[in-house]
Parts: sequence; C-alpha cells; structure tokens
Amino acid sequence: MSESRFDRTADRYVEAAQKKDWTAFIELCRPQPDDRALDVAAGPALLSAQLVPLVARAVALEPSRPLLEHAPEGVEPVLGEAEQMPFQDSSFELVTIVNSLHHVADMGAALAEMVRVATPGGRIVVQDYLADEDPQRAEVWERVERLRDPDHRRLPRPGEVNELLGEHGFGEDEAQTWTASWSLDDWLEMAEPPYAAAAEIRRLVASDRFELTAWRARFTAR
Repeated sequence: MSESRFDRTADRYVEAAQKKDWTAFIELCRPQPDDRALDVAAGPALLSAQLVPLVARAVALEPSRPLLEHAPEGVEPVLGEAEQMPFQDSSFELVTIVNSLHHVADMGAALAEMVRVATPGGRIVVQDYLADEDPQRAEVWERVERLRDPDHRRLPRPGEVNELLGEHGFGEDEAQTWTASWSLDDWLEMAEPPYAAAAEIRRLVASDRFELTAWRARFTAR
C-alpha cells in the first residue's frame, strides 16, 4: 500500500479523534453482549475501544498501519481494505463505518462487503458527511476536499447509501441528520496540505468556518 495522508499525520489525527463523543453513534448501533462488532476503515480504533465492554468481540479493520498501531487494548486490529475484507461471510452481528466512505475507492463495493460479512439479522450502521444537493456546489466542495487530501474520493449523495444497501436487501431503521461546523484552520492543520493547496482552499471557502451536512443511519435486512 502506498503512503496515505493518514500514514503521514497519524499522531495528529489520533489526537483529534480522541476528543470525539461516541455516545449518540453507539446508541444508534444498539450493541448487544453477544455481538461480534466490526468497524470498517476504523482509523485508530477508538470506536471499537468504546464497544469493547459492550460486545463479545470488537474488531477494527483499517488500511493504514500507523493508525492501527494506536488501537487500544482489547480491540482486535486487522490491516485491510474495505472493498476486500479478510473475513468469512456472516461473521459480525454489528458492522459500522464512520466518516470513511468518502475515502474508499469503490463505495458500492465497500457496502457490499459490509453486507457480506454481516450475519442474517445483523445491523449495519453508517455515518458520513453528505454531498450538497446542488451539483455545482457539490463539485466545488469535492475540489476543496481533494486539494486538502488527494486520497479523498467523494462524499455520498443524499440517499445514495440507502439505494446501495437496498440493492442487497437492507433497509433503513433509523436515521439522524445534523449540521457540523468546522474551523477551517483546524481542518487544514489536521491534514497538512501543501502551502499552495491550502491557499487555494482558503480562496474557495472564503471564510474561517464552514458547515457540512452530517448523517448517520442504522440498516437491517428486509
């Protein structure tokens, strides 16, 4: 695997990730004591660490070795890609992915793999930022994202994850949407883009703060 932005900035990313409050997301997951839980593109496995006392097994799948090296005690770290998971069919009652679909090369393939490794009756819980419903604004923002991080692919469109999981027989049980506000300086500092890229981002955003629509949902087989 070639070095990614997360490989280069792992320590900084982990420091920021440790401030995250997982309470609402975990409530949406409805973890059970007998669950085998898999977090896909798990980063430093902090969600998995929160699940350790709540489930039977907490596995973190992540393609960046430097990030995975931060996995807390009790988590089972596994190096691998979301589109080709090294797990057998029906291996997990709970499968999650948080703010990482926009980094995978093939969103549909990653979601199909999540369905494959989920048990019959299992839950898939997804969280990410959504693309703007206006195509022109969405394209401008995708340019901003790629300037900051060349590994960025694209944000899911509203309803896209529902459609893709629906093709595999999974339907939405519950969803939450809210507005996330960011400091542009903090957002840039986390990724350390080149000076010229950061300058172009500042020109395009034209503000010291920006907002994105955040979304999460739980899906089960229909």
